[in-house]
Amino acid sequence: MRRSNWTTRRIILFALLVLVFYLLLRSYQAPQPSPQPDIPVLISTEAAPGGPLPADTAAPGPAATAAAGPAGGLPDMPRKPRPAGSDFQGCPPAGDGGDTALNQLKNRVDEGDYAPVSFDAVAQLAWPQAIERKRRSDWPAADARDIAAHEGTPIAVEGYLAGAKEEGPESTNCHGADAQFRDFHVWLVDQPSTDRSGAVVVEVTPRLRAKHPAWSIDTLTQLVHAGSHVRISGWLMFDPEHPEQIGKTRGTLWEIHPIMRIEVERRGQWVALDQLQ
Repeated sequence: MRRSNWTTRRIILFALLVLVFYLLLRSYQAPQPSPQPDIPVLISTEAAPGGPLPADTAAPGPAATAAAGPAGGLPDMPRKPRPAGSDFQGCPPAGDGGDTALNQLKNRVDEGDYAPVSFDAVAQLAWPQAIERKRRSDWPAADARDIAAHEGTPIAVEGYLAGAKEEGPESTNCHGADAQFRDFHVWLVDQPSTDRSGAVVVEVTPRLRAKHPAWSIDTLTQLVHAGSHVRISGWLMFDPEHPEQIGKTRGTLWEIHPIMRIEVERRGQWVALDQLQ
């Protein structure tokens, strides 16, 4: 009986050893996972909906912002704001004919961030003579690019007024017969008592004059006689229509058109013309 029990124990022990050996053998033969290649982590530079852009993908600044140019020079402004116009007494920004693209520039009413530039920066600015007296639709592409490099820049120029005159009916203002449809031609010069032969023409348009009753011919003429130092702010524009006036009643075909602000120097401070009336 004792011998039988001992035999049974030996069989059980042997079975356990076999089982342990089998389990150890299986663990050594189990396949190891193959190494995975390094996968780069992709970081998106796209902003989440409604969230800010990452710092290195900042959105470009507003179109009206100009990089500073040389002291007194025209700023570098590759992208310029699209002119915003409005109907005036039934007259659309494109006028009633003529060069409608030019009319839309003349009839803009939007404000800008006006960069201070010297008088000479405008008076000495060149242009392609081949486009004189031609509609914009007929300009060669290269000439149009030359003008577009500067036209539509919001600028502020200091100087003195050499005269102011109400103009006649024109397509820009739908050939309106009433005085409310007339532009005011104003001549800006760099020194007091200078004639108009080297002047920059700056224009008061009906749309802006309706907002500034003080901008009258009488008031502007008073500034001429007083030799007042003024600052004119508005949009730089090229008007190809009057090359015959060069050296007579203007020094350039570049204009500030329309005028958006008229300021007068008083005791070292700039005061809006509206506040002086």
